[in-house]
Amino acid sequence: MGPDAPVYLWWSRLAGADGLSAVADRPGAPALSLVLEGTLALSVVQATAALEVVMGVAVGLASAALVRRRVGSAGSTLAGLLAGTFAVHLAAGYLANLVTAAAFLAAGALLDDPRRRAAVLAGFVLVGGGLAHPPFLLLCVAILLVAAALAWRSDRHEAFRIAGTAVGSAAALAIGLLAVRPGAPPLEVDTSKDAFLRRAGLTSELRSAYLDRFIYRWTRYVQWVSVPLAAIGFTAPNGNAGRILRSWFFLTFVGVAFALVTGWLPADRFVTFGFAIPILAALGLVRVWRRLEPRRALGVVVTAALTLAMLAGSAIAWNRQEPFISEDEVRALVRANEAVSRLEPGTPAAFLVNEPDHTVSFLATRAGNVIRAGVPPDRIRDVVTVVPPLDAGTGSGERGALERLTARDLAAAEDRAGRSAVVIVLTPFDEEDRPPDALVVDPSVPVKDVYPVDPLEPSSAAGIAWASIATLALLWVAGYGWARIGLADATTAAAAAPAIGAAMLILVATALDALGVPIGRATGALAASALAGGGGYLIRFVLERRAGSGAAPQVEEQPGE
Repeated sequence: MGPDAPVYLWWSRLAGADGLSAVADRPGAPALSLVLEGTLALSVVQATAALEVVMGVAVGLASAALVRRRVGSAGSTLAGLLAGTFAVHLAAGYLANLVTAAAFLAAGALLDDPRRRAAVLAGFVLVGGGLAHPPFLLLCVAILLVAAALAWRSDRHEAFRIAGTAVGSAAALAIGLLAVRPGAPPLEVDTSKDAFLRRAGLTSELRSAYLDRFIYRWTRYVQWVSVPLAAIGFTAPNGNAGRILRSWFFLTFVGVAFALVTGWLPADRFVTFGFAIPILAALGLVRVWRRLEPRRALGVVVTAALTLAMLAGSAIAWNRQEPFISEDEVRALVRANEAVSRLEPGTPAAFLVNEPDHTVSFLATRAGNVIRAGVPPDRIRDVVTVVPPLDAGTGSGERGALERLTARDLAAAEDRAGRSAVVIVLTPFDEEDRPPDALVVDPSVPVKDVYPVDPLEPSSAAGIAWASIATLALLWVAGYGWARIGLADATTAAAAAPAIGAAMLILVATALDALGVPIGRATGALAASALAGGGGYLIRFVLERRAGSGAAPQVEEQPGE
């Protein structure tokens, strides 16, 4: 599991206990995880890991669906391969971005179909993907508006169609986000080092972190190969698919430049979301192959080498990924879970996080996410992470700000509860402090039987593999009926089905939650799966019957006598 996976774990567990209002800013991924858990009887770990795998596959399949109508099977297959492997940069932990990207690619495939029903369905798919990561839906809307501008001169009908879908989906997303607000309030905590730096007002440190991350990760993206090839394939697809890809390509570079100049955003997130580049690079490779086809041996060597270079970048990124929850941390969490479950409800649990380093912010935010994922779901709101001063006293700069902010967080939690916090030290997160009144949990020290309440349980590789296969099957079944409504070609619909299925499951689960149906229970999850999946097949059946009954009857008339 990647860097953000612990966040999705505790978001899903909290949403299961309190409803989607607890994660109202980004309800999509937790909603989808809860549906999978209840429908397929998966643990939260299995569901989260399976989504990271399956949504990467869905990105590749949706990429193939986007261009298949315009470039044929060879180009679309290669586009799916390169975009799907490029998805590892998001599959390593950025699940919400991955869901949004898959939905946007599927919506693009739908918009390339000229029928009105395809545009309407594309809007719903965009809303489902946008509920996972609303800020990135704004980027998707911008891409579609630029694509509409590109269509203005040659086809104003398509320009209005694309723009209408973009604006309509943005408006519907706003309504969806408002619909999940009633209920338990969102838990406002720092889920990343970036969030802490932003809250602390450390603007220069935040900009430096963004720049360092972009420079450090640049080689993984193999842009020195993919961007020139994308330029070669820039004009390959026509129609709305081509307009969307060219707009996406352009805005990727605009976003990177804007982020680097202003320092307001992480530039590498525009790169990892820029799937237009590997898709256009695939089409550029096809053009290179056709140009070198008379010299077949040379063509094979050149195209194979370029393809392997792009695949190697993704493989390197995947191999460098390390788990962000260790076995020792899980063992410590099981013991802490039992201790927290015995506390009087509402009692703050202050977990100390420390290391002999003046930049402890990454450990502190990661520890907070891991600990929240491991305690009982109804006690997640009671967790407070605290960074105590080093022996030399209060630190300066980044560490000093973290010490002051976490101390204020603890004081605020104690004021709300009206009682003092219980101090807990998990040695994997703090090897420095041993306060006399603290509960110290050392996973290396044997203990008697432990009885945790709803603990975070790890999954085997086989368990994750099974969960991934089952998840892909569920998303495909849920999405294929909808895909056939908007896509005339069965193969293209089959490729877009998992991405569309994920978006529709999110939409239905969010609607059910807003109506008071608890999707954290098996009955609610099964209802969401049945409605999302069955709805597509039912509507398709009705549309086909209506189209059949509306056809002019062919009556053979006999000549009058």
